[in-house]
Amino acid sequence: MATFDKAVRYEVTAVTETPLRTGPSDGSIDRVLRHRDGQAFLQAASLAGALRGWLEKQDKNAANALFGSQEKFGQLIVSDMEIKEKAVESAEDTTIQLRPRLRINGKMGSAADGGKFDVAHIARGTVMKFSLTWLGAESDTDGPAQIEQMLGALHAGEIRLGAQKSNGFGRVALTVRSQIYHMTDKADREAWLQDEFDGQTLELPEICTESVCTFTVNGVADSILIKSSVPRVEYDENNTRKEIIQNIKENGTAVLPGSSVKGAVRARVQAIADLLHCSESVDELFGRGAAQGDNGIAGRVQFTDVVLDKAKEQKISRIRINKFTGGVIRRGLFTEEPLKSGVTLTITAPQDDICGCALLVYALRDLGLGLYNLGSGGAVGRGYIKVSRIAIACGDKTADMTFGADGCKLNDTDNLVSAWLHALEERT
Repeated sequence: MATFDKAVRYEVTAVTETPLRTGPSDGSIDRVLRHRDGQAFLQAASLAGALRGWLEKQDKNAANALFGSQEKFGQLIVSDMEIKEKAVESAEDTTIQLRPRLRINGKMGSAADGGKFDVAHIARGTVMKFSLTWLGAESDTDGPAQIEQMLGALHAGEIRLGAQKSNGFGRVALTVRSQIYHMTDKADREAWLQDEFDGQTLELPEICTESVCTFTVNGVADSILIKSSVPRVEYDENNTRKEIIQNIKENGTAVLPGSSVKGAVRARVQAIADLLHCSESVDELFGRGAAQGDNGIAGRVQFTDVVLDKAKEQKISRIRINKFTGGVIRRGLFTEEPLKSGVTLTITAPQDDICGCALLVYALRDLGLGLYNLGSGGAVGRGYIKVSRIAIACGDKTADMTFGADGCKLNDTDNLVSAWLHALEERT
């Protein structure tokens, strides 16, 4: 074990701004990783891996010094990230939530066999805590500075935790307190041995190392429904039981999952790429599962959840028809509760994937023109977004598309979009 004459302890409070997915070792997706007492947590190895992965991109030698290598021990001790407070105060376990997911057969355009499943996650708004402890020399100021850089990147969203990151999961907001222990000082040494902590709030550095392009879509959905896996039950004045098919709700608020937006946009990007004979660009941007003996490709585009906190609910009753007789199927009356709400979609893609950004421009333009929908019920007019504006920001360059009665208008004074489209044309 390495010797040290200085220690820095960081006590971190992390509030999940988006859901956090942490899976058990058996690979099941409808459960999360838990301690023996049933409490969900994010294991230290996962947290350390995310921090190290970011630091290695900046300085590999610094990452080896902090986290260790085959030649030497590391200087940083990382704890598990454990739940401190639930997102919603309730007698029930509201910390863990389930989202229904549907895997699509890319060739058929319909649900894949066994493609209906639920994904469990730690709820948005959950308060968690973890600690980092650095052990080093008095003369070493680089180690603590690099730790603070990593925490700044985690707070800024450049580092995300757990799985499903391309679907918007894993972003946390941090509050950090730190204390320095000088081992040559008797009082500090005793405080260290007694595990006493009286840290001061640390102001994290502002971090922006990622080169990404941000697409922001503003519009209104008159009728949108992302079906919850469990219907709501109501009883009428005659005490007749009625099941209401409602939108996914988390913490009491309707949510448009980033995965639903991603699935619809990816399908449109795939169709456009097939027409342009550049289908490989889709996997480069969105990633894919394991195939042909490899471990798959990680997606590089990120979609965020849309919290529909001002949505208006509307109950609509429908019937199921027997296609052979033309009559109503027995017990075929059902009620749905689509939402009317303002919608703001945020998508980020890497700047260096020029063709991928060009394909996103085409796909989002088609969304604004009403050529495809989000969620279920597209055949009955649901999920179509009345887009007013799509803003594009990429470094110091910007562009936007506006939509009105005369269609789509592109404002591209910085030649950002035109350069992307030209590069895509050359590739195809």
